[in-house]
Amino acid sequence: MSRLALYSVLVLAAQPIAAPAQSQRAGSDRKTIEITATEKVLVAADIATIKIGYQNLAAAKDAAYAENTRTANKIIKAILDAGVPKEAIETESLKLEQEQERYGAKSDQPAKYLASQEWQIHSAAPDAQKIVDIAIAAGANQIESVEWSVKDPDELEAKAYAAALSRAKSLGEQTASNTGLKLGEIISIANSARSFDREFSLSDRGLMYKMAAPAPPPPLLELQPGRVEREASVTITYSVAP
Repeated sequence: MSRLALYSVLVLAAQPIAAPAQSQRAGSDRKTIEITATEKVLVAADIATIKIGYQNLAAAKDAAYAENTRTANKIIKAILDAGVPKEAIETESLKLEQEQERYGAKSDQPAKYLASQEWQIHSAAPDAQKIVDIAIAAGANQIESVEWSVKDPDELEAKAYAAALSRAKSLGEQTASNTGLKLGEIISIANSARSFDREFSLSDRGLMYKMAAPAPPPPLLELQPGRVEREASVTITYSVAP
């Protein structure tokens, strides 16, 4: 766990407090100390979302579709046979289009048809490597990215908030001690949180396997498990005890 603290301190801010209804005084001043602290919590991911796919070209529309369906079914079957639950596999896109419609007609070349399917596969982080290897061996020629996350993001956010709260309290006590003051009751607490789910993109590195025959098997791809970060900020306003 790595932690980074950023803070700002506002000491002895005058804050008017309305007088009780039965009081004849216009109001009174209360001295306060306001502390803002930010903490980050970084943990290893335990969930992976893998984006893979298969695409192919053919001279005829029906041939492109048939070949894509055959290979796609083979890929999904291999993943299911490896123990991945069916509900963990989502079809993200399915396309069948004429190449010249995408890049402009070329009179000197015959039209070709592109068929493609892409899936999202949800798994435990340690299983991501196995799923990628199985998909590639079964015919997948697109690996877009791997997104890393945690099972319980609320728990991670709570840890970040608790760390920020502890830091703010420590800073408040330190500020009061350094200025010869004494902290009173907490008047208010405000907090916010931000999340950072790390994504490992393979397509950005130009890593796309094209299964052309004859060809040597593709090199083994080694995934590096990601980490997930949550950042929380709190602002605590204390009264200054007499």
